[in-house]
Amino acid sequence: MTRKAFLFLFLLSILGKLIAQDQPADSLLADLLQESVPESSDLLPEKMLFTQRFFWGDNGLYRKVGLAPKVLTSENRERELKIRRGMFRFHQGLGLATAAAMVAQGIVGAKLYKSYDSDLKDIHEGIATGINIGYFSTALLSFTSPPPMVNRSRFDNIKLHKILSVVHLSGMITTNVLARQIDDSANPANLKKWHRGVAMTTFGAYSLAIASIKFEF
Repeated sequence: MTRKAFLFLFLLSILGKLIAQDQPADSLLADLLQESVPESSDLLPEKMLFTQRFFWGDNGLYRKVGLAPKVLTSENRERELKIRRGMFRFHQGLGLATAAAMVAQGIVGAKLYKSYDSDLKDIHEGIATGINIGYFSTALLSFTSPPPMVNRSRFDNIKLHKILSVVHLSGMITTNVLARQIDDSANPANLKKWHRGVAMTTFGAYSLAIASIKFEF
């Protein structure tokens, strides 16, 4: 068994254990569910993602067009945190479904590398489309959710999850660019090696990102 095949099977086994867990909530979800609006705190954190500030800030788009209250109160902020929790649940479920599709794509891709088949290539491209829709929808849920009460500065599993998200987001973009170049290339053999390597790295980072919010440290 090659090193790449062993690594893929190892990551696949980790992902399978994560998906098979019976517990309905993980550490990050527990943090979200416990989050509330203290009377003495500021209603919005000092630091937010650009997208969160754009949509949910004091002068955010949603407040200007009436999708969120223009005057932010403790009660309104509590409702926004409930929206955040709901979006996170959807983010988590869609993320797991996307990870399962990545596993299927790895299996189909491995067969396609060994022996080219036009029907198999169509399946490969179809799964890729589904992965892209699922992945970027998952990312959109994270980027556009209402901000938490406090963005913690310490390094923990949530911070690791965010760092890994930068890695797998970069990998997803690179994988798509290489896939397009392979289709347009007269000699795609070298590009296929890069495409496969980046795809496995992306899946590895994505799996670890899921693991980082399943296990507390």
